Amino acid sequence: MQQTLPVAEVLPEIEKALAGTGRAVLQAPPGAGKTTLVPPVLLESPWLDGQTILMLEPRRLAARSCARFMAGLFGQAPGGAVGYQIRNERRMGPDTRIQVITEGILTRMLQSDPSLEGVGLVIFDEFHERHLDSDLGLALCLESAEALRDDLKILVMSATMDTAGLSSLMEDAPVIQSQGRVFPVETVYSPPPPRTTLPGRHAGVLAGCIQAIGTALEKDEGDILVFLPGQGEIRRTAEMLADRVGPKIRVTPLYGNLDHSAQNAAIEPAAPGERKIILSTAIAETSLTLPGIRVVVDSGLMRVPRYFPGTATTRLETIPVSRASADQRRGRAGRIAPGTCYRIWSEHAHQGLVPFSRPEILAADLSGLVLELAQWGTTDPAELKWLDLPPENGVAQARDLLRQLGGLDEDGRITPHGKALAKAGIHPRPAHMILKALELEDETPGLGRLACVLAAILTEGESGKNPDIRHILTDLEAGQSRGKLGRIKETARRLENRLAPRGYGKGLPRKLPAERTGFLLALAFPERVGKPRNHKDFSYTLASGAGAFFREPTALTAAPFVVAAHLDGSTGNAGIRLAAPLEETDFDDLALQGGSLVPETQDGVDWDSRQGRVKARRVTRYGKLILKETHLDRVDDDLAVAAMIQGIREKGVDRLPWSKAQAGLLARCEFLNSRAGMDELPDVSQSALTDTLEEWLAPFLTGIRSWKALEKMDLEGPLSVLLPWDLRQRLDQEAPTHFTVPSGSRIPLRYRGDNGELLDSPVLAVRLQEMFGCLTTPKVARDRIPVTIHLLSPAQRPVQITQDLGNFWKETYQAVKKDLMGRYPKHYWPEDPFTAQATRRVKPRKC
Repeated sequence: MQQTLPVAEVLPEIEKALAGTGRAVLQAPPGAGKTTLVPPVLLESPWLDGQTILMLEPRRLAARSCARFMAGLFGQAPGGAVGYQIRNERRMGPDTRIQVITEGILTRMLQSDPSLEGVGLVIFDEFHERHLDSDLGLALCLESAEALRDDLKILVMSATMDTAGLSSLMEDAPVIQSQGRVFPVETVYSPPPPRTTLPGRHAGVLAGCIQAIGTALEKDEGDILVFLPGQGEIRRTAEMLADRVGPKIRVTPLYGNLDHSAQNAAIEPAAPGERKIILSTAIAETSLTLPGIRVVVDSGLMRVPRYFPGTATTRLETIPVSRASADQRRGRAGRIAPGTCYRIWSEHAHQGLVPFSRPEILAADLSGLVLELAQWGTTDPAELKWLDLPPENGVAQARDLLRQLGGLDEDGRITPHGKALAKAGIHPRPAHMILKALELEDETPGLGRLACVLAAILTEGESGKNPDIRHILTDLEAGQSRGKLGRIKETARRLENRLAPRGYGKGLPRKLPAERTGFLLALAFPERVGKPRNHKDFSYTLASGAGAFFREPTALTAAPFVVAAHLDGSTGNAGIRLAAPLEETDFDDLALQGGSLVPETQDGVDWDSRQGRVKARRVTRYGKLILKETHLDRVDDDLAVAAMIQGIREKGVDRLPWSKAQAGLLARCEFLNSRAGMDELPDVSQSALTDTLEEWLAPFLTGIRSWKALEKMDLEGPLSVLLPWDLRQRLDQEAPTHFTVPSGSRIPLRYRGDNGELLDSPVLAVRLQEMFGCLTTPKVARDRIPVTIHLLSPAQRPVQITQDLGNFWKETYQAVKKDLMGRYPKHYWPEDPFTAQATRRVKPRKC
């Protein structure tokens, strides 16, 4: 049984590891034979004891292909000793011992039977692709083996991956390495041409691919495998090649959504005398036998789903391949003979590629994973073993969505409806929509079928520039069934067969109830219900609080509400790519469907910033949207006071109608607290007063409903709560309002600056002549803080600022006197300021 393949040399090691610890990691490059040889050989192992081998493949085409190949080794068709199961297709029989399945199938099997009775070995093939389902499947298998089945064997195989991390995750499982049987492959770096006349995205890369294909047809032998990012690029490349290749060159596409016959045509050998050019997505990187390939043309691009938490949308993004993926692709050219790989990028750019592709679990929508974990009985992903722990933000957002859909309760446990969502085998959003629609079938015949069609449309994505999803329904009802419309019909039929009860569809009207489209989409995307916020730029506020917009006016912009099914992924203000209208009456029906996001009516009293008053209203909200608002005449006093407090916080406590004396009292208290360290005094800073409004001001706000009324309020009562009589007496002693100077004038002390800031020292602004005879600087706060004296000219302008009055008289006075005498000759300028008589007149009375 192909014992000449390189992996045959390490089969004894694999046998020994699995017989011992029951865990092993096999690292084998492309062409080693791991996918097709390891399962049949291990089937005869004594420790398997007649049990089944499950082998996971990341792609349906690879699962079908390798199952057929292994079945051929037994001289059988799939369904005998070797069978396979993928979505919508099953080839198994009573004698099947090797079951090749896709990763999601394993999750369903584990949820149905956590102990996997009758299964002796689970093989994870091509694990380096790190799909979400493979990470989940491994985590569940490891827990099952630990808690229920200590005899369950687990083997992880790949060409390139973090073997050390994987070994550690699997309790130091042995890492077994196999050599590959790959012929030499010449690598040709051929960057895209600097200019091209081709239209569309990635035009330069496609031009480079066409050029490399032409070179390969002239210089190289064998079939050509071209790696392109997606179906659009495959179609465009095929169109460009149609006029460039002869009749004996067959161009075949290869991608996941292709029908079986077309996929078979791509992977079957070329006819004698013909050459094939296979235009493929990343589906052909691994686990797929493509006979005759001698040349690889690699665009260097791949399309991956990227989840955008800001808009809760997943969008396909085109990114450069990793070095590991580039090596996998290159290896395809050396399976049967020496080959050539044309890379449509520079050698320098190759050094800048990331080593490995980013695991899907770090960048995916985790709602399906969280639902599966909840069904497993795990509310915290950290309880399981992961190579990369699911990100907390992604898990939290997934939980929120599942609560909105009614799939989880408030504690994160799965509900009966959540179990039905998990059983559906599709994303929770469309599953919820279809299941709810089927429940309402008696009220609206055909609603379940419409939900299946809408789910199929969402799977295929937007079509053209028209964002109104109803135009696709119109095309479908008109009988069009080519291309994308054909795929929509087929997907909808499969969903209906899988999820609808037996016999559903008989007697249904032919015409779909398209008027319920918005209602159904709101079931799937409750947080994306949008209300117009600006009709000029077609912008909307969504129930989540995010923004969205149409790029140009459509029939949808006249609707009172819309449901945005596809957004462009921007976090701030997302473009709406696919949507449907929603009527006001639809919210009554949404209220009956459960979940955490339903219309709610509440009586509330709020502060109206624009009108500066308390506003009482009855509001019906759907998430962040206000659906209806009614004014209420009667206002509960406690609610009104709370609303006034809200308004005061918005405006600031400094805007309250403080008298000059009251403001000064607060300033003196804050000064002693902050500058003199007298923390036994109450904190009357702006922030503290704001935080404690309910304590000192709220009792005095009863009956006050507006800022205009508040401005007439005497704040002496609230101030007495903050600073009772005994504290005010102390303030007068420690931080007096005035200071009596030698002239007899009673001059105010300032504790705040011109901009309201608290001063480090109180300021006494006094004319110089009024301070004659004052030998020392006055102080406050128990004589600890000197007053800052602003000595003024007769015209009230500062001539000196000092906190050392004695030094001023001694060192500076004579110079100041000389300057001022010339400008104010009639005023009193004695020689000795220490003994001179202070005066507030031009000259002392005795003079």
